[in-house]
Amino acid sequence: TRSDPQQTISLGLSQNFEAKLKPAPGDTTQRAARKIRLLSINTSSLSYNFEQAKQPGHTGWQTPSISNSFASDLLPGFRLSVAHDLWKGQVGTDTAKFDPFLTNVSAQFAITPATIRGIAALFGLGRRAQPPATPPPGTESPPGTPPGFGQREFSGPQGLPVGGGRGFNLSLNYTRIRTRPQADTGFVGANAGSQQVGFTLSFQPTALWSATWDSNYNFDTRQFGAHFIRLERDLHRWHASFSFSKAPSGNFAFSFYVALLDQPDIKFDYEQQSITR
Repeated sequence: TRSDPQQTISLGLSQNFEAKLKPAPGDTTQRAARKIRLLSINTSSLSYNFEQAKQPGHTGWQTPSISNSFASDLLPGFRLSVAHDLWKGQVGTDTAKFDPFLTNVSAQFAITPATIRGIAALFGLGRRAQPPATPPPGTESPPGTPPGFGQREFSGPQGLPVGGGRGFNLSLNYTRIRTRPQADTGFVGANAGSQQVGFTLSFQPTALWSATWDSNYNFDTRQFGAHFIRLERDLHRWHASFSFSKAPSGNFAFSFYVALLDQPDIKFDYEQQSITR
């Protein structure tokens, strides 16, 4: 047996852009400034085969597509990926024409109150922390009094303050898929591409209530997909959960569940479904 000779070169690219944060005013610790990644770009490799280029009717190119991915520390969980089809025709043949065509876009990131504060701090928009107020004369605690004595603080389960929430968390993911039109007709059918965004929103309006909403939106049909909503309530020794889901067809279902934390077998659950025609 004999295999064809191979002589291939591959080239990829990786780029990183970083920045150093300024030290706090009056900082004399001489510690190295913390670095953050502003943007990183990773490009997939391209391959060229010199032996293949020697064959009649062929070129040396072997990579049919290329992708670029982007990431940044400015947005937690930020990821962006872009893919292109490089050739119009069969890659590696002399009839193929170099014609980049966008085939896929995928992006995801999360937004939280900490994200907004962090971005605002980079532009100097954040408020500086105020020093603790000095108590008026004559109101100091007697010697030997523990710190915070006399200041009542109510807290719920897991140390959460009663009457206050924990902010929100919004996760977004965007996807777009395209197909290169056929060379002969220029048309590939109704399913030539799709474009949709999915999101998950969770927040805690109070220390004992939490809510989550999952859904997606299709830009082609201009309609929302399935919805899933979940509400949970901490009842100290009990836990209650309510969920509601709705399909694009209109069918929906909801369930209600209450259970004792110490004895999960002691519970009450209810479920109802509806099917529309």
